[in-house]
Amino acid sequence: MAEEEKGPVSRFLSAIASPFRRRTTPQPQMPLYTTGIQEPVLAQGITLPALYAVSQENLILRTVQSKLRQEIFRRGYHWEKKFRKKCIECDEEFHHDVEVCKSCGGEVRDPDPEQVIYAKWLLNETNAMEQTFMEVLGEIENDLNVVDDAFLLLIKEYYVDPENGDIAFYRVKDIVRGDPIFMRIIADKRGIRGGRYKICRIHRDQVAYPGQEPKCETCGARLVDAHYVNMAGSGKNQYFTKGEVVHISKYNPSKLYGRAPVNTMWRQAMSLTAMDNYIYTSYQKRRTPKGIISVTTDNLESMKSFWKSVDEKMERDPHYVPKVGIESSSGRGGVNWVKFMDTLEEMQYMAVRDEIRNRIAAFYGVSSIFMIDNGKSGGLNNEGLQILVTNRAVEFGQKVYTDNLFPRMLKEMDVTDWKLTLYPNEEEDEITRLRRDEMEVNLAQRMAMLGYKPELLEEGDRDIRFVYKKQEEQPQPPQGGAPGGGMPPGMPPGMPPGGGMPPGMPPGRGMPPQMQGGAPMPPSQPGGEGQGIRTPRSPARPQARSSPGAGSPMSSVQQRGPAPTISQQNSNAMLNSRRPRGQ
Repeated sequence: MAEEEKGPVSRFLSAIASPFRRRTTPQPQMPLYTTGIQEPVLAQGITLPALYAVSQENLILRTVQSKLRQEIFRRGYHWEKKFRKKCIECDEEFHHDVEVCKSCGGEVRDPDPEQVIYAKWLLNETNAMEQTFMEVLGEIENDLNVVDDAFLLLIKEYYVDPENGDIAFYRVKDIVRGDPIFMRIIADKRGIRGGRYKICRIHRDQVAYPGQEPKCETCGARLVDAHYVNMAGSGKNQYFTKGEVVHISKYNPSKLYGRAPVNTMWRQAMSLTAMDNYIYTSYQKRRTPKGIISVTTDNLESMKSFWKSVDEKMERDPHYVPKVGIESSSGRGGVNWVKFMDTLEEMQYMAVRDEIRNRIAAFYGVSSIFMIDNGKSGGLNNEGLQILVTNRAVEFGQKVYTDNLFPRMLKEMDVTDWKLTLYPNEEEDEITRLRRDEMEVNLAQRMAMLGYKPELLEEGDRDIRFVYKKQEEQPQPPQGGAPGGGMPPGMPPGMPPGGGMPPGMPPGRGMPPQMQGGAPMPPSQPGGEGQGIRTPRSPARPQARSSPGAGSPMSSVQQRGPAPTISQQNSNAMLNSRRPRGQ
């Protein structure tokens, strides 16, 4: 892939600004930013490894994140054309067939199919860690759900010109995930990437600071700004330039880093962990006793010997009921029960656990039915609403990749005519798709009646889609008949070309009453009253008439309906043959 080229707008601005001096409005500086490596905000002093640890240890948190990740990438991805036609001059994109550009009148072209040959091959291969592209995306989604920062590293291979030492072109060799624990952003006080370190793309060990020589000491190549750094190296940092790292945030995107969702629900997650530990220790042998029996007596030795004999009898007979007698010379004494711990029902364990779980699931948009908890669904309507809520959360998560990550990744692969899209997590009902196709066909028929020519599109994933073009009006023949005074087509022999009566025929003979007296015949309609087929211009049904017919108290007009088919005629003949004549 070649270096980045300027678009038409950039070339236009460069052309008009070349003879002038330029000044821009100052961008606000943030007092918390210092030029160089920026550190993410650690709320409550909780480190990033601690956030990952609690996400892996907490059952509820891991279940919610796992279900959301599965729904987002459940059906995979597909390639789509970004446009149908594109202008070569002004880069205007059209989603239907056009001959020339409607904006500037320039020549248009189709999407280039050769752009995606290498990109498809790369995404179908595994990276150096034997990970597929979908597995890398799964790690990216997990980073977004934990710390709201994800780093996708595009490992590029640069091809150097041996004559002058410049980079002729490059290719994206591998796609891996960068660990947010060690990846950092390099920015200035305004939050703009770069501005601190400059590196050589060939010799990465050479780092230059502002004010130093802007060329590499080894090869003499021009140094470029470093935008990201990996601080996991053994004593040395790894610097990356613009285009080698794609950084995204999902929930709280900002100039630099996002805000970790797990940090927000840290106390809730730790409470659930403590509750799980409580249940774990409660069912162990070293658990705290439920309570003690306190006996007030003047003869302690007698009580010890009595309970010892009771323990021996209980070992031999579990159903033995001990009889207790308490001796007291002062007449005072008793047996008391001192409780050490409450039961789970008394502590409302399940209610508190469900409330915390619902708060965590509500943040991510995962309904209870996706966590196999349909005890409180309340019918099919409620289940449908729960699925709808999660589908919206999944759609929001997919847009992060379709609208942000994938376009930036494909730009580095020099793919501009195609786009990468994730399939929706819920497959559409086949009946719904057929109904939509039927409505599209009916609309195409109506548009054709209005004078537009429908053309079927190729895209749509089995959906029928049309684009419409205005048809040129055809010249109408003159009213007097066919051109040149000949016989109009379809005219019976013996009729004059002008459409009058044949010579010698008396007026009104052999004509219906409507035509007698010179009244014009109304145009024929498909179907019509004689066939019993309802048309927009046919009269209303006799049963629906509000007034009686002319010349009689009530109208007796009936419609016979369409002519019987051959199968109906055969069936009627068989029925008539079974009945005697006259019955």
